[in-house]
Amino acid sequence: MADSDGLKGKTPENNGGRRRGRTPSINQELIKQAVRDVGDTAEVTMHGVASELGVNVTTLYRHTGGLDTLRRIYASYLSERVGDMPSASGKNWCEWLTELANFYRDAFIVNPGLLQYAQAALDPEFERLEQATEVLAAYGFAPREAARAHAFLVNNVVGYVHQELQTRAEIAGGSTPTYARLAETLKKGAETLPMLSALSLDDDDFDLDTNFRYFVNYTIDGIATRPGAPSVNTET
Repeated sequence: MADSDGLKGKTPENNGGRRRGRTPSINQELIKQAVRDVGDTAEVTMHGVASELGVNVTTLYRHTGGLDTLRRIYASYLSERVGDMPSASGKNWCEWLTELANFYRDAFIVNPGLLQYAQAALDPEFERLEQATEVLAAYGFAPREAARAHAFLVNNVVGYVHQELQTRAEIAGGSTPTYARLAETLKKGAETLPMLSALSLDDDDFDLDTNFRYFVNYTIDGIATRPGAPSVNTET
């Protein structure tokens, strides 16, 4: 005979809150929260978010239209965590772009998930692009050149930080990063690398912060050579 006591407790309330045979109710707020929970620990996927909600992928698709919507939700969430762009007050345009590059770099390092979505996460509603174009135009850039200068800066920062995060991960995991292997090779003497050996590179040459400053300087120097670029000393 069935043990009636053994059947007690198998109610919807203490069986995870889900009534067997019925699809759990979901809404946009629950979807947004599930996307955030999944995205903070793993890649956002239809299966991952559906599992977090306790529904099947078909149900989630009916509510969202697909993966692109989930990615936009997560990108918007990440953008809210970035904060405001630096002020241009009292700075020339080179100084402001340098500060802006550092702002973006810090945002990517603190929120590595931003790199996966890059511009979409930094600026899902294009408000940062609008602001940067307005600021650079006030310095004297033509609006089209201003928008391109900002895009060029962002793309270069994204590339640098992508490599930087890989290097940091290698160090944290106990692996020897590429730059360290180069330094060791040069210290031992590399006849096949005469030009690099003659540079007498030291630790400062491989410092991540120092290299980022050089990287940004080269980027800004390139922008400054564009036809119509304003004088370096121009302030807003």
